[in-house]
Amino acid sequence: MQTMSKSWIKYLVIITIFGVCSNLIYLALPIYMMIVYDRVLFSFSVATLATMIVGVLISLVMMGLIEYFRTRMTGQIGTILARRMAPYVLKSMHTDAVVLNRHGYVRGTDDLERIRNAIVQGQGFYVLDLPWVLIFLGILFFIHPLIGGVATAAVCMGGFFQVLLGVLEKKRHTIADVAFQANADFARTCLRHAELVAGMGMLPRIRERYLARYNKVLALRSEADVYQSALGAAIRFFHFVTLAAVFGSGVFVFFSDKITTGAIFATVMISARILYPFERGLVDMKVVIEAMAAYKRLRHFVTLEEAKTKLSLPEPRGKFEAETLSLVLNGKAVVQNISFSLNPGETLGILGPSTAGKTSLCKVLLGIWPAMAGKVRLDGAEIAQWPDDELWKYVGYMPQEPELFPVSVAENIARLMVVDPEKVVKAAQKAGVHEMILKLPQGYDTQIDQTGKNLAAGQRQLISLARALYDDPKLVILDEPHTHLDDLGFTKVLHALQSLKQENSTTIVVTDRSNLLKQMDKLLVMNEGQMALYGPGKEVLNQLANRQQPQQAAGV
Repeated sequence: MQTMSKSWIKYLVIITIFGVCSNLIYLALPIYMMIVYDRVLFSFSVATLATMIVGVLISLVMMGLIEYFRTRMTGQIGTILARRMAPYVLKSMHTDAVVLNRHGYVRGTDDLERIRNAIVQGQGFYVLDLPWVLIFLGILFFIHPLIGGVATAAVCMGGFFQVLLGVLEKKRHTIADVAFQANADFARTCLRHAELVAGMGMLPRIRERYLARYNKVLALRSEADVYQSALGAAIRFFHFVTLAAVFGSGVFVFFSDKITTGAIFATVMISARILYPFERGLVDMKVVIEAMAAYKRLRHFVTLEEAKTKLSLPEPRGKFEAETLSLVLNGKAVVQNISFSLNPGETLGILGPSTAGKTSLCKVLLGIWPAMAGKVRLDGAEIAQWPDDELWKYVGYMPQEPELFPVSVAENIARLMVVDPEKVVKAAQKAGVHEMILKLPQGYDTQIDQTGKNLAAGQRQLISLARALYDDPKLVILDEPHTHLDDLGFTKVLHALQSLKQENSTTIVVTDRSNLLKQMDKLLVMNEGQMALYGPGKEVLNQLANRQQPQQAAGV
């Protein structure tokens, strides 16, 4: 942050200097008008006129170059800001997406781009020219107090209306923008479920709801546009009145022989420059308001604190422990006092009803959700003590719903890292998906589309399994890895678990399939977030069988 602040200060100083040069050079125009009207018109000197034309052209060229470099500078500021903020924005959005009490902030990248565009286009930097309003008013007062007074009164009135417009527009544009984003999120959600919408004939109702919301958005934005048009017209009216008033007061003073004809036109040109920042402010108002709202959201949701460097730990052997873990979601305990211990290479099966808290427990074990109480240890060290970039080299995770990224199959298996062909193929072979991948149109280079739907659900699940097995992890957690698989796919999962056992990888599997449960060294039965049974696999299965026999007899 310190480096970022220094860069901003440096660039702002340079932009301010450019503004000073530009405004100083602008004075060449009123000086040109004064000399032409007061001398050249009476001397009939073509040489003097030519010299003045060349001089003012050079000044205009210099102004153009200064504005060009000033624009280039604002472009660099916007690029630097976006480049340095992007990692923090992505990290904060990701953190918000996985925490328990999420805010649903998914606009971080859009907000950053909105701010970048406002900076690159120089919108808002007109405030750096506002001090020159006072300087130019001082020049008008120096020419004559009446002219300066008229210009000051007109500028004050126009400025008041502009501030009023900003106050009124800020609320309206902000409300309209929030409503628009909410409706856009609704549309994106419907598109993610496009197949369900088509299959259930829900499109007409979705369209009806979307259009109803969109009409409200249009009404809000139309109201804001009406206010801006009305007050904008009033402000521009005062701008023209200012120029006419300055010109009229100049003529009035001229009648008293206190200024020259050239001075009259010079005051008009200076007045036009005075109005320039206000005109820019009027044009850029909507963009600046939206950029400021985006900045406030980024400041609220995005943290710029660097994560503390954690001490590197030796490669784990795979000993995994859970100590009295508890988790509360929305005031309800979904995991309560879960404890178990696994030696390197041991397997644990977790089973129970659909609302038992199995998936929530997996997220706590991985450190995705912090436990409200208790500890998770890998080789004696708490999960939170492991550096993230090191921990995930030793951990494989397969969620209940297989999610693939819109990159190649190989990059998905390699966890978006640089593809190591040998490791990718090895992971695919362990998951039993190597042959299937070779039959794809481009093999391992086949691109997954944005939805991942160009592959069947079973194919996605096996590729997700291969990703979990990539680079021989020491700890593997699989959450119902067989959900979308047929018998052949289920057999591949069994072979993958056998490979993990041979490689001495500690494995946790959430499953209700007896063929998998029989292979587990230990079993944990959950019910309503609590441990109902825990122990060696055969003993737990026997206890479950003994419990079911009386129930079956009673049912008969």
